[in-house]
Amino acid sequence: MSLNQTSADEAIRAAYPEFTSEERKAFLEPGASIQFESDGKVYYYEGIVRNIRYHNATLSRDFTRTLGESPFFDQVSPYISAPQDEKNPLYHNHTFLATGLLSIARDLLPGNGTLQVWVPLPVSTDSQSDIQVTSVVPEKFVVSGPVTTGEIGEVYLEIPLEEVTDEHVNVSVTVSFTTSPRITKVDPDLVQTYDISGPLYQRYTKSQPNINITPEIIALAKKIIGNETDPYKKARLIYDYIIETLPYSNVPHSYITAMSIPESDFVHNTGFGDCGTQSAYFAALCRASGIPARAPGGYQITPGHEGPHFWAEFYLPENGWIPVDVTIAEAGDWAYNATPGQVKEFKDFYFGNMDPYRFTIQTDMDEPFSGGPDPDIIFTVAYQNPAVVCHSSDADVELIGMSSWSYAFEDEIPDKL
Repeated sequence: MSLNQTSADEAIRAAYPEFTSEERKAFLEPGASIQFESDGKVYYYEGIVRNIRYHNATLSRDFTRTLGESPFFDQVSPYISAPQDEKNPLYHNHTFLATGLLSIARDLLPGNGTLQVWVPLPVSTDSQSDIQVTSVVPEKFVVSGPVTTGEIGEVYLEIPLEEVTDEHVNVSVTVSFTTSPRITKVDPDLVQTYDISGPLYQRYTKSQPNINITPEIIALAKKIIGNETDPYKKARLIYDYIIETLPYSNVPHSYITAMSIPESDFVHNTGFGDCGTQSAYFAALCRASGIPARAPGGYQITPGHEGPHFWAEFYLPENGWIPVDVTIAEAGDWAYNATPGQVKEFKDFYFGNMDPYRFTIQTDMDEPFSGGPDPDIIFTVAYQNPAVVCHSSDADVELIGMSSWSYAFEDEIPDKL
């Protein structure tokens, strides 16, 4: 949130010289961009230029045209209606090798003390299996784990800094895992009723730190679903509402966290949301409608477009967890080379189905690492990066750790995409 009105206007003018001064001014109005007021001055999010593009289909398509590629759409759309056989990469299993590396410059850390590091790992799910952690370095400092079952994958290390004499403190993991596509076929007429007293229903229909159910969200959920009573159809109405009315946006997660704003509240109040925020909002609206829902997270590992990601799931008796990805679905609107029919097919696919290009770390946002790093770190919504704590340091070691981490993925049987 570092731009003032002048610098925000200059950034817009540089990116979009075709806009008039009045058009640029409109983006700086309250509600038209992510902003906050302090001491009588208005500050704007540094991603304002990107968000203008995301919110304008013509600008988005012009951008993908200059790339010569429509990310995500090009990798998935050609295969949705193709034969579901071993030649179709969308419908068969993939085995990946993932290498994670944390490398912190030694001079950024104190001379002694303990560096606590919780490294994220894949967790076993219905669509992620055969997890093999082949290395954790330095192994001698592993305190617990590796853990790849339960709600979150991790390995925990404690590194005595007085023993580190190299130029960097390095922690690495190597892991292989197999992912499966998720294709669901639900007959809404056969959906059974929920056991509302059961632990799953109770857990996934209540508020949590970032999937927050407010009276305003309850009121909107009622407006969206109207008289519909079938949970599958209600979830589809919520899905359509988000992808039709809330275009993808970059959002300032550090600001949201520092201000203790739940992710679902932020998108509800501002209309701006990225994958995590949109997924939390989908889950909140479902929960407000009596549908158990959650927001798993990790990475999307679509070839050529790997990166941190969140998606959503809602639960149906007998059918289990049904996957939903409102964010990737919106990529169809950015595709310069897509027909309206292809865009509809693409969006339909991501309600109830999921591609196999997923690396799941946590089954729901806000799931904590073991050992309770939460009191010592700020960003607890997602663990796509290690949680790093050092009580003997005055520096922001958490932020240093987040910026010093990378995961790289290699498909052991590459697809010819």
